[in-house]
Amino acid sequence: MLRNILSLRNNFSFYAKITGNRRFNVISLSHMFTHVFDMMNLALIPVFTNEFDLTTMQAGMLSTIFIISSMVASVSSGVLVNKFGDKPIMITSLLVMGIVSILTSRVNTYLMLVVDLSLLYFASRLFCPPALSIISESCDNCKLDRGKTVGFHVSIVSIGIAFGPIFLGLLMQYYAWRLAYLILAVPVLFSIFPIASMKMPSPQQETTDEIDVEKSQSSKLSAFRTLGFILTLAALGFRSIGLQGVSTFMTTYLTAEKGLSTSISSIFYGIGSGVGIIGVALGGILSDKIGEKRWITLTWIGGILSLLAFSVSPSVSALAFFFILYSLFNSGSVAPVMSLVAKFTSQNRRSLGYTLYFFSSSLMSAFSPLISARIIDMSGIWYIFPFALVMLSVSILLIQKAI
Repeated sequence: MLRNILSLRNNFSFYAKITGNRRFNVISLSHMFTHVFDMMNLALIPVFTNEFDLTTMQAGMLSTIFIISSMVASVSSGVLVNKFGDKPIMITSLLVMGIVSILTSRVNTYLMLVVDLSLLYFASRLFCPPALSIISESCDNCKLDRGKTVGFHVSIVSIGIAFGPIFLGLLMQYYAWRLAYLILAVPVLFSIFPIASMKMPSPQQETTDEIDVEKSQSSKLSAFRTLGFILTLAALGFRSIGLQGVSTFMTTYLTAEKGLSTSISSIFYGIGSGVGIIGVALGGILSDKIGEKRWITLTWIGGILSLLAFSVSPSVSALAFFFILYSLFNSGSVAPVMSLVAKFTSQNRRSLGYTLYFFSSSLMSAFSPLISARIIDMSGIWYIFPFALVMLSVSILLIQKAI
């Protein structure tokens, strides 16, 4: 009992300290606004399909183009950060997102929709590697607290992910979807000012003990760490294939198969993401306690079982329950995965490590929406679930070998 009380006190003390870190607050809030469009764009796919008269394959192509844009941004971010530094890249990202969001509110052709939304995804993902690199070094004792720091940061970012579709769903009860992009451009553009005035961290030097430990590592251990990083990226890639294949057509499934309206489906989608905020925060704490490998495995298995139950749920209430559970499990592994990437890379190479993580996941999942679209055309929309479950199961097998 005393141990639990001390643990709670330590956690409270940690969160109180980290929220007093101005750099952490500025990066987290700005990063939150860069992700308000993520689920909103996917929630609007049924609307885009009707308004622009799209085929299932064209709707799937939208998601694929988003992923390719993210992949290009992931590669570009690492190179650009090395050349120009973290702050200019983050400011550029926010500026491009704000301008393109305004333009999206005026789009009237499928081609312009593709261009605008692709630029939104590109700019959003350009922000991620430098932001995560800075956040991963914001803790006083990063060896012990990195998981909690990253978890808390990602939980704040998840508020933006959840807010987008919820705001959209509420707005669409009275106004057109275009107004959402116009309104959300405002906080994105205003986020530029605190980033511009923020003092950037100085590069940290490795201590003598850390250098001696590195030198004493055997070549076998170094090879294992490299192999572990590759297997981790592969596991995350297969996981992205499964998750993307389902998420692209989730609101289509809810509207076409379950009879929900587009606005209610969007709110439904957003609430699931909102619950993910709790999962991310818990993931950061619990993974530090029981170990990253065990926690990642538990959450991934829980996600598979929840998705399976969701796919056979007969009622809206059951759908809501299992979707919330599915979101909770999926988000629970975010913090330990981010922490794991940080552990595989040195501090001065951390942006590159996150770049490789985002790139590999985007590369492997790029054609997942098209595969799902083909499955829908051939067999029906329900069959995207078995496809996703197989991919998610492969990811669990790979992660066991990685860490």
